[in-house]
This record gives sequence, C-alpha cells and structure tokens, in this order.
Amino acid sequence: PSPIDVSKFADLPSVEKIPNQVAYLGRESYEKGIDVLKKSEPQIKGKVIYCSDLSWEDAMTGIKSSYVVVVPSRMESLPTIIKEAFLLKVPVVATNVGGIPELVKNNETGLLVPPNNPQELAKSVNKLLENKQIADQLTNAGYEFIKNNMTWNIILPKYIEFYESLLKN
Repeated sequence: PSPIDVSKFADLPSVEKIPNQVAYLGRESYEKGIDVLKKSEPQIKGKVIYCSDLSWEDAMTGIKSSYVVVVPSRMESLPTIIKEAFLLKVPVVATNVGGIPELVKNNETGLLVPPNNPQELAKSVNKLLENKQIADQLTNAGYEFIKNNMTWNIILPKYIEFYESLLKN
C-alpha cells in the first residue's frame, strides 16, 4: 500500500463546506469513468465540481469544501483520491472495481456502486447528500481507516521490521 503524507494536509486552508457540492478528481479518460458521472449529473441533487486541472492544493481545497467525493472508475488500482478524501473527512462514492474495495468497504467506509451505472451513482451520491448521519458515519470510519492503516507513521515501522527480518535471515 502506498502511504499518504499527512504533513502536506496541515497547510491547506480551512474552508466552509459548500452545500450539496460533489467533487470529482481524476483524468478525463474512459477508465476513470468521468462520462458516467456526467451522465448521472442531471439526477444528482447538488452541483458537481471537476478538480482535474487544478494544482494539488487547489484540488484538495475543492475536495475539502465538498460533501461527497465521487470515484466512478471503470479500472483502478488504489486511488490516492480516496485516501485524500478520507483524510479530509469527505465521504466517498466509488465503483466496485480493482483495488477500490480494499479502501471503500460498502456502507462502512463509503458507498460502492457498479461501474457504468449512472443511476446507481446518482442514487448513492444523493443518499449521502440527503442523510448527514450516514455521511458522518462513513466519513469517520474512512478517516480512522486511513489514520490506522495508510500513513507513514504506521507503515514505516512495518517496512523497517520487514527489512530487518530479511537482514537477519
């Protein structure tokens, strides 16, 4: 697993949440499923912002001010954006492809939907926009998951232990 550098996040400005704002961060490519999100947009009860062509800091500020992050990928490994959203305490709706289910456990750390399904995508996004309690539960679980599994202070000692055991043998 690639760890996330928490220290970079300390410098992000504090922002107000923008009501019903939904964020997408990813390339404008077929495998990222941006076309699926665009098809679902008319059914989403909020405003979708696309943070693709922004600096890291501006993209993270956009994510931080959002109520939901959407990862509509058709193919994916372990998307950094999910780790970043978890760390910024923004709930995630993502597709059930590739390594995504290792991060997003359905109804636990986020919501999973099938790929290529604009209706299910919109339905899950709206569920989080309309139910703050569910959104908060997922947000807190995602944040705890990242803090306990994906930061350097957790992963580095494991790497050191692993390499020391190799050297002993």
